[in-house]
Amino acid sequence: MKFSTLIILALFSCSALAYEKIYLKRLLEENQCHHCTLTEAPLNDKDLRGADLSESKLQKINLQNSQLQGAWFTHSKMHEANLEGADLQGALLDYTLLNHANLKNTNLDNAQMIFSNLTGADLSGASMNGTKMRGIIFCNTTMPNGKINNSSC
Repeated sequence: MKFSTLIILALFSCSALAYEKIYLKRLLEENQCHHCTLTEAPLNDKDLRGADLSESKLQKINLQNSQLQGAWFTHSKMHEANLEGADLQGALLDYTLLNHANLKNTNLDNAQMIFSNLTGADLSGASMNGTKMRGIIFCNTTMPNGKINNSSC
């Protein structure tokens, strides 16, 4: 009985991994992956300008140093995402959950962040010229100047 349960679990876990590979392939080939699960995907140093990743599960995704100008992340879950050094100029991050995300030295110029959650996020050294922000949750958030913002705790 235990052996057959292990076989079934192994088959389901392989199946889930295959879906993630399909999502990754779709993103890289079509530059869109709406409603995808790309948890922990290694997408550092990629050119994903204008990509649609809205309503996706992107926990612990690695987008370090990636080109993400004009990308859509609306309603995405990006807990613990690594966006260090990424270029997010003009990106849409409305209703995005960026809890404990690494946003060090990101370029967020002219990005839009309406009702996003930045609890525990690190924005040290980030550029935010012209960034549209409204209804943001700041709690233990390290701001670009290195100061901690707890205004929404």
